[in-house]
Amino acid sequence: MNKKNITKIILDIAMAVLFITFFKKNLISMKFHMISGIVFGIFILVHMFLNRKWIANISMRLFDKKIKFRTKLSYITSLILFISIIAILFSGVYIIKAKTYDRVMFWKMVHFGASYLSIALIGIHIGLYWNWVMNIFKKAFKIKSSNVTKLISSLIVLVTLALGSYTIYTQNYFTKTYACIEYVAQHIVPQDLEGGSSYYGESEKPSFIDVASTYGSIISVFSIVTYYSDKALKKSKKADFKSTKISA
Repeated sequence: MNKKNITKIILDIAMAVLFITFFKKNLISMKFHMISGIVFGIFILVHMFLNRKWIANISMRLFDKKIKFRTKLSYITSLILFISIIAILFSGVYIIKAKTYDRVMFWKMVHFGASYLSIALIGIHIGLYWNWVMNIFKKAFKIKSSNVTKLISSLIVLVTLALGSYTIYTQNYFTKTYACIEYVAQHIVPQDLEGGSSYYGESEKPSFIDVASTYGSIISVFSIVTYYSDKALKKSKKADFKSTKISA
């Protein structure tokens, strides 16, 4: 395995860990929450630098019919994810700088909405590149495919999907995401609102395991659905190609 791929894997893991900590600002401290946001932004720039050739190539050929739909989907997902992360970082700054309750709440909803949206986008991004990730790990740990490993992986997928789906339901993920986006759309223009406390947070200090299992499982649902949808689409295309070849 080359050094570039090792760097990418380490960077992706570090980004994933940091991203999960963002959902509970009191997980460590508010200071860590703010500093880690800056570090995460730097990681994003490094990630883009490592993939600069792919980004430049697809950017120039995005509307080329020869480029596969899957590649275009990956590019667009990555672009929206990048915009969402920028929105998270900047809105975090503007929450602190806001002078009125209306603007504080507006930037909070941008902050929360972009964060919730990023969960789905990260999941889709992982799902599209899951084969690449697994190939890296198989080479690194010399894992060989067998009926046993396939059975174990299938059970893990089913358990993860069940847990993630339950978490999405109990956390009201889609309702919260929609509510944030709706609020932002309705309050783009500043309004004269009288409000209460601008505090947002939790009194109880959560553990990293709780946070990771909650938001990691939600990300996993989007990854699993994307991976198997992509796999089914590939099989369908192969079947269509074979039938077309036979009929010809």
